Amino acid sequence: MPSRLTALDASFLFLDRETTPMHAGGLAIFTPPEGGLDLDQLIRLVRQRLPFVPRYRQRVRNIPFGVARPVWVDDEDFDITYHVRRSALPKPGTREQLDELVARIISRRLDRDRPLWELYLIEGLQDGQVAIVSKTHEALVDGVSAVDIAQVLLDETPEVPASPGDTWQARREPSGVELLTEAVAEIAARPGAAIDALRQAGSDATSIAQRVGGKVGSALSTVAAVARPTPASPLNVEIGAQRRFASIDMPLADVKQV
Repeated sequence: MPSRLTALDASFLFLDRETTPMHAGGLAIFTPPEGGLDLDQLIRLVRQRLPFVPRYRQRVRNIPFGVARPVWVDDEDFDITYHVRRSALPKPGTREQLDELVARIISRRLDRDRPLWELYLIEGLQDGQVAIVSKTHEALVDGVSAVDIAQVLLDETPEVPASPGDTWQARREPSGVELLTEAVAEIAARPGAAIDALRQAGSDATSIAQRVGGKVGSALSTVAAVARPTPASPLNVEIGAQRRFASIDMPLADVKQV
């Protein structure tokens, strides 16, 4: 039986629009080992670590007529080369050029017909460095309780831990009739729970904001405040789909002191 999205995760999907993409992004810059790091090596590493994050080979499937929250189903056509990609800057790529490229990558929404994540290997940086940019939808990993692909790619020591055996086989995707029948059976067995789920998913933005913290909460607070009049300000303008990305260097000791 497919796993149904929680009310919180479903709300991230409902809020996802061209101007409000609900994915989180990350940038990591590395000095590659001797011999370098190329796309094939990164793909092999990701493939080895996917058993730690099984949701990364599943996609969202909506229920006919929207009678229940969507479910996670195995992507029978999962293609890791779609999700792990390569890009490059003209050598020697500066930090400003990297920030501009990251902004373009982050601005694009994720494909809802595939597992909701992407990973980019960025080559051509100055000093021979490489960067990895990750994009993960908040419905897939809310940053509080779930594990992100970037977390399982990095090891604490140079010794690579043994990878669990990968015996994954995509389960057959249920038909629309099967999903609808299962949803109706759930509603019949627990009508109160169905009402609570709809109430949670559609109306309680304040509660969601409290659960996920400031980063996502600020976006949801904006949604909750749409109906309220806003003061005139140069900042109160229509939001577009493009984003800017900026980065700074800060000693870890300073962060700890703060």
